[in-house]
Amino acid sequence: MDGSYRFFIVFIDILIPFCLGLWLRKKQISPEIIRYVIKTNVIPVTTALSLISFWMVSLTPVLLWLPFSVAFMCFIPAGVFFLFEKRRFSDPREQGSYLAAMMMGNIGTLAGLCAYILYGETGFAYVQLIGMPQVLVLVLFCFPAAQYYYALWKNQGSAARPHFRVREMLLTWNQLPAAGVAAGLLLSYAGVPHPAAVGTIFGALIHVSAWMGMIPVGYGTDIKGAFRYWKRLWMLIPVKFMLVPAVLYGMTRYLTDDQTVLVCVLLSAAAPTAIFSVMTSQLYDLSVDLAESSFIMTTLLFLLIIYPAVYWYIGSGGTL
Repeated sequence: MDGSYRFFIVFIDILIPFCLGLWLRKKQISPEIIRYVIKTNVIPVTTALSLISFWMVSLTPVLLWLPFSVAFMCFIPAGVFFLFEKRRFSDPREQGSYLAAMMMGNIGTLAGLCAYILYGETGFAYVQLIGMPQVLVLVLFCFPAAQYYYALWKNQGSAARPHFRVREMLLTWNQLPAAGVAAGLLLSYAGVPHPAAVGTIFGALIHVSAWMGMIPVGYGTDIKGAFRYWKRLWMLIPVKFMLVPAVLYGMTRYLTDDQTVLVCVLLSAAAPTAIFSVMTSQLYDLSVDLAESSFIMTTLLFLLIIYPAVYWYIGSGGTL
């Protein structure tokens, strides 16, 4: 594949479906169609991607570090929030959205796609290993924190908000990709050879998944509302794109000098705000505009600065 075309694949797979989602929102397409797109992407498509990518991975001891690294990616920004940034916004709903925006990164879709462009199925699998446990952070920390800030806004000790049971969140069809990971790892461990066609199928599915993931994001975004917060979210830039990547690089470099692992950790640590933060704000009536603003701003910075810098540095033979 031509190098220039490979570089622009990320922009094609992220920006075009996002804009298509905005257009579908303007045309007032039925939300049921969008929900179907989300379900299709999460259950069969992502499950197939997880199974194939982990089937192709050669298991090594250092890979055990990857799932644990996401805890630092999420809770270092949380520490910055509670120590320095908690009072940036006076409205508790804005505080809750800001915390979620700082913590949650778009690891699975954007960082995964970038890793695939650089290292193929192996890179994608490494990033999925990092990103999979993020659902635990979402359920065990972000949702309770969001409920707390909503209750704070209501000026009462508790709030009549949706209650999420950990068991109900984890034991659903939406978690089927985790079964795909387990199946892929078992096939890899057993040494079962994969047919040549599997690689071709994977290459097609990863682009399908990116489009199916970004169309709903565009559909759910209110651009005008999001612009209100851009100037007030500047602290996200040094935290997400400097502090967290530097710490995670240092920790991972201490364990290994494997360039694929290091780059995948770096891309994941620098991942922009995840759509999970927008979803959390929607569920708990927090500031959706703030969450969307963070998502758009950090995604654009990642696409225009972080990804090109990593791509051309690694492509020119640079090492970490």
